[in-house]
Amino acid sequence: MPPRRVVSLCPSITETLVEIGARDALVAATRYCTRPKGVLRGLSRIGGTKDPDVARILELAPDLVFVNEEENRRQDVEAIRAAGVPVDVSFPRRVGDVPADVRRWGNLLGGAAAAEADRLAARLEAELAALRETPARAVRYIYWIWKEPWMTVSDDTYVADLLRLAGGENAYGTDTARYPVTTPEEARRRRPDAHLFPDEPYAFREGRHAAEMARTFGRGPRLVFLAGDDCCWHGFRTLAGLETMRALRERWAG
Repeated sequence: MPPRRVVSLCPSITETLVEIGARDALVAATRYCTRPKGVLRGLSRIGGTKDPDVARILELAPDLVFVNEEENRRQDVEAIRAAGVPVDVSFPRRVGDVPADVRRWGNLLGGAAAAEADRLAARLEAELAALRETPARAVRYIYWIWKEPWMTVSDDTYVADLLRLAGGENAYGTDTARYPVTTPEEARRRRPDAHLFPDEPYAFREGRHAAEMARTFGRGPRLVFLAGDDCCWHGFRTLAGLETMRALRERWAG
């Protein structure tokens, strides 16, 4: 029997479940689950992605809990499983991993959600293929996720794989850490063409930070401020990520 009561501990998964028609099955999500806007009012909140209230989750008697290996903690997953609740774990490192995850979620939910998930996955595959088929100008970039300490991403991340579709060549791509800690001085030595500043997890804002970033990194490289969830949320939000890559291609080609 398909699950009738599900909990999502990852914002991008929550959004995708709703988009494939599973809103009625959702009984709880994290406080960071904000999309689709206006659709999640009244949904029980069970803490954050790193500190969920496991006891409350179990009180809600879910049939299935959705988590992400990077967003959520192993001990919480183990505690939920120990109580006999099935847990689906996803961890897409590449954009091409997402369609299979979406199809799996739909198949787990069954019914109309399976058909909607398959349609969404097919659309993702088609748009991804279209971007891969057209060449893009190569641009050496650094994608900043934090400051003080300054942190960026290596190529072993979904973000970097997405940016590759825009022609991005990661200045920290070969670093062994998935999220290298660095300094502005080291970043300048790597001579990027562009610095990218998403508004999450650190809330970089063009109006607040543009002048500071120009002083920090110099006025030679381009400074690009963009929506972080479009670059790091997977699932339905991958469509917006692909559109952002198209826009970056045009911006970098100009």
